[in-house]
Parts: sequence; structure tokens; C-alpha cells
Amino acid sequence: MTDLLTTAALATTSVEIDPLLAPADAEAINRAVLDGGPYGLYAAERSNGPLESGVTERYDAARNYVATGGYLGVSEPPTTLIRRTGYFRSTLMQGGRVVAPGFEVLDTLPALYDAARDVHAKPVVEPAILYLNLLVPGQELAIHIDVPEFAGADRSITPQWLLVIMRASGLFEDLRVPIATGITYFGHAPGGALRHYPHGPDMPCHRFEPSHNTALVLDTDSRYHGVERVGAPDEPAPVEIVAGATLQHDGSAWVMASPSGDELRRYGTDEVRISISWKAYCFDDADDAVAFEAARGSLTIAEIERRLVDDLRDRGLIGSDASPYLPDIVDLLIDTYQRFPVLP
Repeated sequence: MTDLLTTAALATTSVEIDPLLAPADAEAINRAVLDGGPYGLYAAERSNGPLESGVTERYDAARNYVATGGYLGVSEPPTTLIRRTGYFRSTLMQGGRVVAPGFEVLDTLPALYDAARDVHAKPVVEPAILYLNLLVPGQELAIHIDVPEFAGADRSITPQWLLVIMRASGLFEDLRVPIATGITYFGHAPGGALRHYPHGPDMPCHRFEPSHNTALVLDTDSRYHGVERVGAPDEPAPVEIVAGATLQHDGSAWVMASPSGDELRRYGTDEVRISISWKAYCFDDADDAVAFEAARGSLTIAEIERRLVDDLRDRGLIGSDASPYLPDIVDLLIDTYQRFPVLP
């Protein structure tokens, strides 16, 4: 099943949208980002479910990033590489519910819905989440696939590293919902191109150069992708990032602050890369959508463990009587089911 993601990537398309919004609406979105916050670190996100795991949420991507040095193949200490990917995030909409006002136009934008239908060739599209990513100069996103969702298993109750392994394994397709992701861009920060692999991890990447008021819609749960360094290619990693740090615009500049509120660093308004990701479920018809909702809760941690462990036994990777704790064999799971692009 190691070729599952290549097959899935080839089965979907990607759609570029330029321009995304009317100019006034785009400026309003950009202004809402600048007026909002403070924004916390993505690394602070944690699932809250029955599987107690000391494994970091995106251990799979972090492990590969440290091993390869990213798309530039740099040789830097792991602590430096971690700071390069310690970006800021905030949820803006959730299932059509407003979490932060000012972004509703994106959640209902016909261009995104039409593109999502093209990506998966499915006519019924339902919004799932809208979230903001902020990268400061010197940061990038490691090559990865996004966190998928299954009936009964999502990022709120299941570790993200496990959800990604479930997707790559192909053992849970009966309960997975296809998701289209629209990555929308605002502001004028340099760098931060999106690298993605539409023909699978063994083929060359494509690059999408973002600019203000543009978007790329694709299946990020199946297609490996990452973000190039914001700012200059030789931009140093931000040394000020600490656990609990926040980022907020004060009307004249971006201010990174410590948990106590002390200023750590200031960045110009156009130095920080702003992207907003719109994710939507894609269904064949209304009955398909109803069936997915009805199946929520049907996939338990015990069933996840059973399917994965049985497959590892069948492959001869663990003993026939072995019943390992999944976090203890995370490296084996990644090596068995994921095949990252060869970098750089």
C-alpha cells in the first residue's frame, strides 16, 4: 500500500485562482488578520482523546525534516530546524461557525466551492474549517501531507501523527472523507512558495508562487507539499521563538511576544507570510454526507490499533502474538506506510 498516496495524488487535480476576491474584499480580509490575534503557536495544539501519546503531533514530518534538512538540504542543529517550523496558527471558522469575525466571505466563496468540486470530482461540498497560518522570516513548512479525517477519528480526539499514518496506510478508506484544501494568500511577504508533488513523491515538485489575493486548491491529504523559506533563501531561523510565544500586529508592525507579554521581536507588516486555509468535505451526494455524519463515533482507538497491528503482523514486521502500544512503534509505522519525497 506504499503507492496509495501516489495513486491518490494522480487521481485529483489542483486549481489556481487569481484573483480570489474583489480587491476591497481582499483588503478587508488582510485587515481582519492584522486587527486580530494574538495568535499562538501551532505546536501548542494537542488532541484530547483516549490514546495518551507523548509523541509530538506532527512527529512524522518533523522527523523527516530533521533527517533531510528540508528542501534546501541544510545542515543545522535540530533545535534550529524546529524554530524554522514553529509557526503561528488560529482557527477562524469551524463547520460554518464563526470563531473570529471578518472572514465569513471565504467560508462561502463560490470560487472555492467550484474548485473543490473539480479537485475530487464530487458535487456536494461542505465547509469543515478555516484557519490562519503566519510564518515569520526564516521559517518554512516541512514537506508533509495534511491531517485527514475519518468517521470517529479527527484531530480533536486522535493524535495527528496517527491520523496521517492511517491515511497513508490505506486501511481506513471505508471511513475517510475526501477533503479539498484551498490555500489562500494575503499580503506581500517575499518567499514562501508552495512546493507540491502532483505526481507522487518520486516525481519532481511543482511550485506555486503566492501573491496577494490568490489561491491554490488541492487535495493536501494525499499530495505531499511544503512551504519554502519566507524572506531570503539564506534568512536565519528566528531565535526568539519560545513555548507560549504569540504574534500580533500592533498597527504598525508585527510583534512577537513572550508568554509574559514581553516583546521578543518586531517584523514589518509585509515581512510575515499570511495564508488562510479553507478545508471542505467532498461527497458524491447528500446521502453520502448524511452517512458520514451518521458514522461518526464508529471508529474507535481499539479498532485503529486492530487494523494497523493486524497489517503489521501480515507483513511480518511484528510477531504474530505482538500487541504493541502504537506510540511505542511510531517509527515503524512511518517507515512502513509513508514515503516522503527525496530532498532537496
